Amino acid sequence: MKVIEKIRAALGGDADGGGAAAGSSTTTLPNGGPRNVVFSFEFFPSKTEDGVDNMFDKMERMVVHNPAFCDITWGAGGSTSDLTLDIANKMQNIICVGTLMDLTCTNMLVGKIDEALETIKANGIQNVLALRGDPPRGQDKFVRIEGGFACARDLVRHIRSKYGDYSCWLSRFFL
Repeated sequence: MKVIEKIRAALGGDADGGGAAAGSSTTTLPNGGPRNVVFSFEFFPSKTEDGVDNMFDKMERMVVHNPAFCDITWGAGGSTSDLTLDIANKMQNIICVGTLMDLTCTNMLVGKIDEALETIKANGIQNVLALRGDPPRGQDKFVRIEGGFACARDLVRHIRSKYGDYSCWLSRFFL
């Protein structure tokens, strides 16, 4: 399911019109009326095996609170790309929580981005947070690599033209 569909359902209540949907809770506004609050969790892949095990333990404890979705970050320049793909797959298909996966342009060839998109498509993940990404360590500014994208907008255009029906989210980098 696309994240935006879960958010819309949460804000409008469940399909029966009563109660809060997954990923939301009902709070009381100062005027006494109810308000649904939508929330999610973000997980950063660890670089050690013990860290990954610890992260999965935390995930299992946290998802009992029924988040609308979980976001899995993408390491700078794809440094944790294989691990991110594995964690996103497990979150979507084993833990069974809708997943939003980050994808950055930093030091990423279009072919590597396409591999990631094909993998998440095969795993049923429909949600991508497109990011330009930070400059690589040791560089003061972002420089587009040959065969890569200059910004998140270009990444989203590529996703839309080649893969179509993804729910793409953007984050803006301020100078």
